Amino acid sequence: MKKMKFLLLASAAFVLNGCFFAPQMRMSEPSDSSEFNGISVYLHSIDEGDFGADVKAAPGGDKAVTYGDLSELIVDSLPKLEYRIGPLDMVQVVVWEHPELTSPMGQYQPAGQKVTTDGKLFYPYAGELQAAGLTAQELRLEITKRLSDKILNDPQVDVRVSEYNSLKAVVSGEVKNPGYAFFSEAPMTIPMAIAEVGGFNQYADPAGMQLRRGNKVYNINYLEAFQKELPLDKMLLQPDDQLYVPALTQTQRENRAYVMGEVQKVGLVDLVNGKVNLVEALSTAGGLQALNASARAIYVIRNTSDDRIDVFHLNAKNAMALAMAERFELNARDIVYVDASGLATWNRLISLILPSVQTVYYGVLTTRNIQLIRDN
Repeated sequence: MKKMKFLLLASAAFVLNGCFFAPQMRMSEPSDSSEFNGISVYLHSIDEGDFGADVKAAPGGDKAVTYGDLSELIVDSLPKLEYRIGPLDMVQVVVWEHPELTSPMGQYQPAGQKVTTDGKLFYPYAGELQAAGLTAQELRLEITKRLSDKILNDPQVDVRVSEYNSLKAVVSGEVKNPGYAFFSEAPMTIPMAIAEVGGFNQYADPAGMQLRRGNKVYNINYLEAFQKELPLDKMLLQPDDQLYVPALTQTQRENRAYVMGEVQKVGLVDLVNGKVNLVEALSTAGGLQALNASARAIYVIRNTSDDRIDVFHLNAKNAMALAMAERFELNARDIVYVDASGLATWNRLISLILPSVQTVYYGVLTTRNIQLIRDN
Protein backbone atom coordinates (compact mmCIF):
# COMPACT_ATOMS: atom_id res chain seq x y z
CA MET A 1 0.00 0.00 0.00
CA LYS A 2 2.83 2.38 0.84
CA LYS A 3 4.42 1.62 -2.51
CA MET A 4 1.21 2.53 -4.34
CA LYS A 5 0.91 5.80 -2.42
CA PHE A 6 4.50 6.62 -3.25
CA LEU A 7 3.92 6.02 -6.95
CA LEU A 8 0.74 8.12 -6.94
CA LEU A 9 2.48 10.97 -5.13
CA ALA A 10 5.41 10.81 -7.56
CA SER A 11 2.99 10.96 -10.47
CA ALA A 12 1.21 13.96 -8.97
CA ALA A 13 4.50 15.77 -8.43
CA PHE A 14 5.42 15.10 -12.05
CA VAL A 15 2.07 16.56 -13.15
CA LEU A 16 2.47 19.69 -11.03
CA ASN A 17 5.80 20.38 -12.68
CA GLY A 18 4.74 19.16 -16.07
CA CYS A 19 4.28 22.49 -17.88
CA PHE A 20 7.89 22.21 -18.98
CA PHE A 21 7.06 18.92 -20.70
CA ALA A 22 3.88 20.18 -22.40
CA PRO A 23 3.05 18.16 -25.56
CA GLN A 24 2.94 21.21 -27.87
CA MET A 25 4.99 24.10 -29.21
CA ARG A 26 5.33 26.93 -26.70
CA MET A 27 6.44 30.53 -27.16
CA SER A 28 9.24 31.64 -24.88
CA GLU A 29 8.96 35.42 -25.10
CA PRO A 30 12.42 36.90 -25.61
CA SER A 31 13.72 40.00 -23.93
CA ASP A 32 14.37 43.00 -26.15
CA SER A 33 17.78 43.10 -27.87
CA SER A 34 18.46 39.49 -26.94
CA GLU A 35 19.95 36.86 -29.24
CA PHE A 36 18.71 33.60 -30.71
CA ASN A 37 21.29 31.42 -32.48
CA GLY A 38 23.50 34.48 -32.89
CA ILE A 39 20.67 36.57 -34.43
CA SER A 40 19.54 39.78 -32.72
CA VAL A 41 15.92 39.64 -31.53
CA TYR A 42 13.86 42.79 -30.92
CA LEU A 43 10.55 42.78 -29.06
CA HIS A 44 7.68 45.15 -29.89
CA SER A 45 4.24 45.68 -28.33
CA ILE A 46 1.40 45.93 -30.85
CA ASP A 47 -0.91 47.08 -28.02
CA GLU A 48 1.27 50.17 -27.55
CA GLY A 49 1.46 50.92 -31.27
CA ASP A 50 5.08 49.78 -31.66
CA PHE A 51 5.01 48.38 -35.20
CA GLY A 52 8.76 48.50 -35.66
CA ALA A 53 8.65 50.79 -38.73
CA ASP A 54 10.21 54.15 -39.50
CA VAL A 55 7.64 56.94 -39.28
CA LYS A 56 7.88 60.27 -41.05
CA ALA A 57 5.48 63.18 -41.00
CA ALA A 58 3.34 63.39 -44.10
CA PRO A 59 3.94 66.47 -46.24
CA GLY A 60 1.58 69.33 -45.44
CA GLY A 61 0.07 67.90 -42.28
CA ASP A 62 0.51 66.25 -38.90
CA LYS A 63 -0.68 62.82 -40.01
CA ALA A 64 2.06 60.18 -39.76
CA VAL A 65 2.62 57.74 -42.57
CA THR A 66 4.98 54.80 -42.77
CA TYR A 67 7.82 55.18 -45.27
CA GLY A 68 10.35 52.65 -43.99
CA ASP A 69 13.36 52.34 -46.29
CA LEU A 70 11.50 54.26 -48.99
CA SER A 71 12.40 57.47 -47.17
CA GLU A 72 15.84 57.07 -48.77
CA LEU A 73 14.23 57.54 -52.20
CA ILE A 74 12.11 60.58 -51.31
CA VAL A 75 13.36 64.15 -51.77
CA ASP A 76 11.79 67.24 -50.24
CA SER A 77 11.64 68.99 -53.62
CA LEU A 78 12.59 68.03 -57.15
CA PRO A 79 16.06 69.23 -58.12
CA LYS A 80 16.68 71.55 -61.05
CA LEU A 81 18.95 69.51 -63.26
CA GLU A 82 21.44 70.69 -65.85
CA TYR A 83 21.83 67.77 -68.23
CA ARG A 84 25.36 66.89 -69.26
CA ILE A 85 25.87 65.24 -72.62
CA GLY A 86 27.04 61.66 -72.57
CA PRO A 87 28.12 58.90 -74.98
CA LEU A 88 25.50 57.84 -77.58
CA ASP A 89 23.38 60.96 -77.06
CA MET A 90 22.12 62.65 -80.24
CA VAL A 91 23.07 66.33 -80.45
CA GLN A 92 21.58 68.74 -82.98
CA VAL A 93 23.57 71.84 -83.90
CA VAL A 94 21.91 74.68 -85.82
CA VAL A 95 23.91 77.56 -87.36
CA TRP A 96 21.37 80.19 -88.32
CA GLU A 97 21.49 81.45 -91.93
CA HIS A 98 23.99 78.71 -92.77
CA PRO A 99 22.03 75.62 -93.81
CA GLU A 100 25.15 74.13 -95.37
CA LEU A 101 26.57 73.80 -91.87
CA THR A 102 23.34 72.86 -90.17
CA SER A 103 22.53 70.08 -92.68
CA PRO A 104 25.63 69.43 -94.78
CA MET A 105 24.06 66.19 -96.03
CA GLY A 106 20.76 67.84 -96.97
CA GLN A 107 17.62 65.75 -96.59
CA TYR A 108 19.71 62.71 -95.66
CA GLN A 109 21.03 64.39 -92.52
CA PRO A 110 19.53 62.76 -89.40
CA ALA A 111 18.09 64.91 -86.64
CA GLY A 112 21.44 65.46 -85.00
CA GLN A 113 24.75 63.69 -84.64
CA LYS A 114 25.52 60.85 -82.28
CA VAL A 115 28.20 61.31 -79.67
CA THR A 116 30.73 58.48 -79.91
CA THR A 117 31.24 55.93 -77.15
CA ASP A 118 34.35 57.81 -76.04
CA GLY A 119 32.41 61.07 -75.81
CA LYS A 120 33.61 62.77 -79.02
CA LEU A 121 31.57 64.77 -81.55
CA PHE A 122 32.71 65.92 -84.99
CA TYR A 123 31.27 69.11 -86.48
CA PRO A 124 32.26 70.67 -89.84
CA TYR A 125 34.96 73.38 -89.51
CA ALA A 126 34.87 73.01 -85.75
CA GLY A 127 36.63 69.67 -85.86
CA GLU A 128 36.44 67.00 -83.19
CA LEU A 129 35.12 68.14 -79.85
CA GLN A 130 34.95 66.47 -76.43
CA ALA A 131 31.19 66.69 -75.96
CA ALA A 132 30.67 64.26 -73.09
CA GLY A 133 30.50 66.06 -69.79
CA LEU A 134 29.44 69.38 -71.29
CA THR A 135 26.01 70.97 -71.07
CA ALA A 136 24.29 72.01 -74.30
CA GLN A 137 25.16 75.64 -73.48
CA GLU A 138 28.85 74.84 -72.92
CA LEU A 139 29.01 72.90 -76.21
CA ARG A 140 27.31 75.83 -78.02
CA LEU A 141 29.96 78.24 -76.76
CA GLU A 142 32.77 75.93 -77.84
CA ILE A 143 31.37 75.46 -81.36
CA THR A 144 30.73 79.21 -81.69
CA LYS A 145 34.34 79.98 -80.72
CA ARG A 146 35.80 77.50 -83.22
CA LEU A 147 33.62 78.66 -86.11
CA SER A 148 34.46 82.30 -85.32
CA ASP A 149 38.16 81.55 -85.43
CA LYS A 150 37.94 79.86 -88.85
CA ILE A 151 35.14 80.83 -91.24
CA LEU A 152 32.37 83.01 -89.73
CA ASN A 153 32.00 86.34 -88.05
CA ASP A 154 29.70 86.28 -85.06
CA PRO A 155 27.94 82.94 -85.89
CA GLN A 156 24.53 82.35 -84.30
CA VAL A 157 24.67 78.79 -83.00
CA ASP A 158 22.03 76.77 -81.23
CA VAL A 159 22.68 73.35 -79.63
CA ARG A 160 20.19 70.94 -78.15
CA VAL A 161 20.11 67.26 -77.21
CA SER A 162 17.65 65.63 -79.62
CA GLU A 163 17.86 62.10 -78.17
CA TYR A 164 18.89 61.00 -74.70
CA ASN A 165 20.72 57.67 -74.58
CA SER A 166 23.59 57.88 -72.11
CA LEU A 167 21.83 57.80 -68.71
CA LYS A 168 19.13 55.20 -68.19
CA ALA A 169 17.34 52.94 -65.74
CA VAL A 170 15.99 49.49 -66.56
CA VAL A 171 12.26 48.80 -66.20
CA SER A 172 11.39 45.12 -66.58
CA GLY A 173 8.61 42.71 -65.78
CA GLU A 174 4.91 43.20 -66.43
CA VAL A 175 4.94 46.54 -68.24
CA LYS A 176 3.79 47.18 -71.80
CA ASN A 177 7.24 47.92 -73.27
CA PRO A 178 10.00 46.58 -71.00
CA GLY A 179 13.28 48.32 -71.55
CA TYR A 180 15.06 51.55 -70.68
CA ALA A 181 13.77 54.76 -69.15
CA PHE A 182 16.17 57.47 -70.32
CA PHE A 183 17.13 60.46 -68.18
CA SER A 184 16.81 63.99 -69.54
CA GLU A 185 16.64 67.46 -68.00
CA ALA A 186 13.52 66.44 -66.08
CA PRO A 187 14.07 64.47 -62.83
CA MET A 188 13.25 60.78 -63.32
CA THR A 189 10.59 59.76 -60.78
CA ILE A 190 9.10 56.29 -60.43
CA PRO A 191 5.76 57.28 -62.09
CA MET A 192 7.71 58.85 -64.99
CA ALA A 193 9.75 55.66 -65.45
CA ILE A 194 6.58 53.55 -65.58
CA ALA A 195 5.06 55.97 -68.10
CA GLU A 196 8.23 55.79 -70.24
CA VAL A 197 7.63 52.07 -70.83
CA GLY A 198 3.91 52.40 -71.51
CA GLY A 199 2.55 51.70 -68.03
CA PHE A 200 1.55 48.41 -66.40
CA ASN A 201 0.13 45.58 -68.47
CA GLN A 202 -2.89 43.47 -67.54
CA TYR A 203 -0.81 40.87 -65.68
CA ALA A 204 1.08 43.29 -63.44
CA ASP A 205 1.00 43.38 -59.67
CA PRO A 206 2.00 46.96 -58.77
CA ALA A 207 1.81 46.05 -55.08
CA GLY A 208 4.92 43.90 -55.44
CA MET A 209 7.26 46.29 -57.26
CA GLN A 210 10.96 46.16 -56.43
CA LEU A 211 13.75 48.65 -57.03
CA ARG A 212 17.36 47.47 -57.04
CA ARG A 213 20.03 50.10 -56.47
CA GLY A 214 23.50 48.64 -56.18
CA ASN A 215 23.28 45.86 -53.62
CA LYS A 216 20.06 47.10 -51.99
CA VAL A 217 16.49 46.20 -52.92
CA TYR A 218 13.50 48.40 -52.01
CA ASN A 219 10.00 46.90 -51.89
CA ILE A 220 7.40 49.33 -53.25
CA ASN A 221 3.68 48.74 -52.86
CA TYR A 222 2.65 51.14 -55.62
CA LEU A 223 -1.09 50.76 -54.94
CA GLU A 224 -0.77 51.40 -51.21
CA ALA A 225 1.55 54.35 -51.81
CA PHE A 226 -0.97 55.84 -54.23
CA GLN A 227 -3.93 55.28 -51.90
CA LYS A 228 -2.12 56.70 -48.87
CA GLU A 229 -0.90 59.69 -50.88
CA LEU A 230 2.75 58.93 -50.37
CA PRO A 231 4.84 61.26 -52.55
CA LEU A 232 5.48 58.95 -55.50
CA ASP A 233 6.26 62.02 -57.58
CA LYS A 234 9.20 62.71 -55.26
CA MET A 235 10.70 59.22 -55.36
CA LEU A 236 13.70 59.72 -57.61
CA LEU A 237 15.45 57.09 -59.67
CA GLN A 238 19.16 57.19 -60.38
CA PRO A 239 21.03 56.02 -63.50
CA ASP A 240 21.52 52.22 -63.58
CA ASP A 241 18.61 51.59 -61.17
CA GLN A 242 16.57 48.47 -61.95
CA LEU A 243 12.80 48.65 -61.49
CA TYR A 244 10.92 45.34 -61.61
CA VAL A 245 7.15 44.79 -61.80
CA PRO A 246 6.17 41.19 -61.00
CA ALA A 247 3.20 39.24 -62.32
CA LEU A 248 0.20 38.85 -60.05
CA THR A 249 0.39 35.05 -60.35
CA GLN A 250 3.96 35.19 -59.09
CA THR A 251 3.34 37.39 -56.07
CA GLN A 252 0.23 35.43 -55.06
CA ARG A 253 2.49 32.42 -54.48
CA GLU A 254 5.08 34.42 -52.56
CA ASN A 255 2.92 36.95 -50.67
CA ARG A 256 1.69 34.72 -47.92
CA ALA A 257 1.86 34.70 -44.15
CA TYR A 258 1.64 31.67 -41.88
CA VAL A 259 -0.87 31.28 -39.03
CA MET A 260 0.02 28.64 -36.43
CA GLY A 261 -0.77 27.63 -32.89
CA GLU A 262 -4.14 27.68 -31.15
CA VAL A 263 -6.36 28.78 -34.03
CA GLN A 264 -9.26 26.97 -35.64
CA LYS A 265 -7.44 26.40 -38.93
CA VAL A 266 -3.66 26.42 -39.19
CA GLY A 267 -2.45 27.40 -42.65
CA LEU A 268 -1.48 30.10 -45.13
CA VAL A 269 -3.04 33.55 -45.54
CA ASP A 270 -2.73 35.40 -48.86
CA LEU A 271 -1.72 39.05 -48.88
CA VAL A 272 -4.24 40.73 -51.18
CA ASN A 273 -2.48 43.50 -53.16
CA GLY A 274 0.43 42.96 -50.82
CA LYS A 275 -1.66 43.67 -47.72
CA VAL A 276 -3.38 41.84 -44.87
CA ASN A 277 -3.62 42.96 -41.26
CA LEU A 278 -3.34 40.82 -38.16
CA VAL A 279 -7.09 40.77 -37.47
CA GLU A 280 -7.80 39.63 -41.04
CA ALA A 281 -5.20 36.87 -40.75
CA LEU A 282 -6.67 35.56 -37.49
CA SER A 283 -10.19 35.75 -38.95
CA THR A 284 -9.09 33.81 -42.04
CA ALA A 285 -7.77 31.12 -39.70
CA GLY A 286 -11.20 30.88 -38.06
CA GLY A 287 -10.24 32.86 -34.97
CA LEU A 288 -8.74 31.64 -31.68
CA GLN A 289 -9.67 28.30 -30.17
CA ALA A 290 -11.92 29.35 -27.32
CA LEU A 291 -10.84 26.59 -24.89
CA ASN A 292 -7.16 26.36 -25.69
CA ALA A 293 -5.82 29.71 -26.91
CA SER A 294 -4.25 32.37 -24.72
CA ALA A 295 -5.52 35.75 -25.90
CA ARG A 296 -2.67 37.30 -23.93
CA ALA A 297 -0.06 35.55 -26.04
CA ILE A 298 -0.45 36.35 -29.75
CA TYR A 299 2.82 36.88 -31.60
CA VAL A 300 4.03 37.87 -35.06
CA ILE A 301 7.54 36.62 -35.78
CA ARG A 302 9.32 38.38 -38.64
CA ASN A 303 12.67 37.50 -40.24
CA THR A 304 13.54 41.11 -40.93
CA SER A 305 17.04 40.39 -42.23
CA ASP A 306 19.77 37.76 -42.02
CA ASP A 307 20.90 39.14 -38.67
CA ARG A 308 17.62 40.41 -37.19
CA ILE A 309 14.32 38.93 -35.98
CA ASP A 310 11.47 41.17 -34.86
CA VAL A 311 8.83 39.73 -32.52
CA PHE A 312 5.56 41.64 -32.18
CA HIS A 313 3.39 40.80 -29.15
CA LEU A 314 -0.36 41.36 -28.87
CA ASN A 315 -2.24 41.00 -25.59
CA ALA A 316 -5.84 40.70 -26.79
CA LYS A 317 -7.33 39.85 -23.38
CA ASN A 318 -8.86 43.29 -23.64
CA ALA A 319 -10.72 43.20 -26.96
CA MET A 320 -9.86 46.89 -27.50
CA ALA A 321 -6.35 45.73 -28.39
CA LEU A 322 -7.82 44.37 -31.62
CA ALA A 323 -8.13 47.96 -32.80
CA MET A 324 -4.33 48.12 -32.81
CA ALA A 325 -4.10 44.67 -34.39
CA GLU A 326 -6.29 45.89 -37.24
CA ARG A 327 -3.69 48.59 -37.93
CA PHE A 328 -0.80 46.14 -37.92
CA GLU A 329 0.02 45.06 -41.49
CA LEU A 330 1.69 41.70 -42.01
CA ASN A 331 4.61 41.23 -44.34
CA ALA A 332 5.05 38.27 -46.67
CA ARG A 333 6.38 35.23 -44.76
CA ASP A 334 5.46 36.61 -41.35
CA ILE A 335 4.59 33.90 -38.82
CA VAL A 336 1.52 34.51 -36.68
CA TYR A 337 1.63 32.27 -33.61
CA VAL A 338 -1.08 31.95 -30.94
CA ASP A 339 0.20 30.31 -27.76
CA ALA A 340 -1.77 27.84 -25.65
CA SER A 341 -3.28 28.84 -22.33
CA GLY A 342 -1.98 27.32 -19.11
CA LEU A 343 -5.21 25.34 -18.71
CA ALA A 344 -4.89 23.85 -22.18
CA THR A 345 -1.30 22.83 -21.43
CA TRP A 346 -2.40 21.24 -18.16
CA ASN A 347 -5.27 19.31 -19.77
CA ARG A 348 -3.04 17.95 -22.52
CA LEU A 349 -0.42 16.89 -20.03
CA ILE A 350 -3.02 15.17 -17.87
CA SER A 351 -4.42 13.35 -20.91
CA LEU A 352 -0.97 11.89 -21.55
CA ILE A 353 -0.08 11.09 -17.95
CA LEU A 354 -3.44 9.72 -16.77
CA PRO A 355 -3.21 6.43 -18.71
CA SER A 356 0.24 5.84 -17.20
CA VAL A 357 -1.02 6.66 -13.69
CA GLN A 358 -3.97 4.32 -14.16
CA THR A 359 -1.66 1.55 -15.36
CA VAL A 360 0.55 1.99 -12.29
CA TYR A 361 -2.50 2.09 -10.01
CA TYR A 362 -4.08 -1.07 -11.41
CA GLY A 363 -0.69 -2.78 -11.47
CA VAL A 364 -0.14 -2.07 -7.79
CA LEU A 365 -3.75 -3.07 -7.01
CA THR A 366 -3.35 -6.37 -8.86
CA THR A 367 -0.10 -7.10 -7.04
CA ARG A 368 -1.82 -6.37 -3.71
CA ASN A 369 -4.75 -8.66 -4.53
CA ILE A 370 -2.40 -11.47 -5.56
CA GLN A 371 -0.52 -11.02 -2.30
CA LEU A 372 -3.80 -11.22 -0.33
CA ILE A 373 -4.80 -14.42 -2.16
CA ARG A 374 -1.44 -16.00 -1.33
CA ASP A 375 -1.72 -14.96 2.30
CA ASN A 376 -5.13 -16.59 2.54
